[in-house]
Amino acid sequence: MQILVLLPLLVMLVLVLRNKHMILAGLAGGLAAMLVGGIGFAEAGKIVADSIPGMTGIITPVIYSAVALVLAKLGGFEALLGLSRRIIGRRQYLIAAAIVLIQALATYAAGLGAGNTMVTGPLAFTVIGAAPPLIAGMAIVTAASFMTSPSGADAAAISKISGAEISAYSETMFPLAVGLWVLGMAVAAFGVWRSGSLMKEEGEAASVNLKEQLIKALPPIYFLIVVVAGKNLNGLIDYSLFGPVFNMFSTLLLAFAVTRQPPGKIAEELVQNSSFLLTKLFAIGIFLGFINILAEIGTFTYIAGFIKSVPSFVTLPVAVLIAFCIAIPAGGYSVGVSTLVMPIMVESGLSLLQIGLAALAIGVGTQMSPVQINVASLSQSFKLDIQRIVRINAPYMVAVAALLCILGFFI
Repeated sequence: MQILVLLPLLVMLVLVLRNKHMILAGLAGGLAAMLVGGIGFAEAGKIVADSIPGMTGIITPVIYSAVALVLAKLGGFEALLGLSRRIIGRRQYLIAAAIVLIQALATYAAGLGAGNTMVTGPLAFTVIGAAPPLIAGMAIVTAASFMTSPSGADAAAISKISGAEISAYSETMFPLAVGLWVLGMAVAAFGVWRSGSLMKEEGEAASVNLKEQLIKALPPIYFLIVVVAGKNLNGLIDYSLFGPVFNMFSTLLLAFAVTRQPPGKIAEELVQNSSFLLTKLFAIGIFLGFINILAEIGTFTYIAGFIKSVPSFVTLPVAVLIAFCIAIPAGGYSVGVSTLVMPIMVESGLSLLQIGLAALAIGVGTQMSPVQINVASLSQSFKLDIQRIVRINAPYMVAVAALLCILGFFI
């Protein structure tokens, strides 16, 4: 029976929801898929092995993560904490909204979110702490931005499948993206305002004068600017200077000039700080390999096929729901989800705006996926395990997906 292809996915989801390690959940689901699909160990092993380099090769978030941790240990973010208190006192909900907006703009400019999260996340954690509404707000705007950005791989894939220019797709989706930016900012600001003060104790920062705080804060401020506005700066000078490697070394050079820490110590800290995210990416790559075994036996194709079988008046809401659901287990590669779902939507005669609505659902679904690189970046930034980030994001992402489904009845 064809419906049996859903069994491996159910096994995997049950174990993930019961807080089992992602690799154990993936292994159980992968073995079930091998039994259902008649896949041998050699073929399954190749699928998993081919999936790992795709994740461990994502180097930009690793670079930015390592640099951010170096700056934190050198007191840069602590200095920013002191400056923020001088400027706005303890009204940290304003900072929460600002951080979410910066995350949205940076992700839209770059077409990907995880690298930017490794810059804005440590700042958010230092100033505000691991506030669930802030984490969810950052996830919402990240999803909206990388799924609609003209610089993103997802937008390129969707445009190619739909036969539209990428600029036309991005322009069509921009109002909805901005709407989700506003929603993410509101979630973060209201949640942080309602929860009260989560700011950490100032410690030594309280006794540091303004001049010293400004000097110590220079490296993280510079780092934030070159990451967020690097593409625009390259356009101004007509030269591709501000990239991950240049941003890394120029920031560390500035940090050395400010703190006078031994260069060897800074270099060693950089290497040591890269290990956490690299480890996470390795685990995610293995889990994604098991997900790809499910794709091989047709699990996700079977689910996507439901779009064609429903009455026309609910085609879009069902498509939005299915796109969201598929993205949760397969969120490590959202472009793959897009190329799976979008051709069926094009065949169903949906407009570019309607297709884009389902694309947003894919992005939102990825933010509660244990194999999504931005989820791993949030985990690193807020010092929480990936499963905890998924549990924090889940109610917010389900609510946004429900909102998109409702919009599907009117678009």
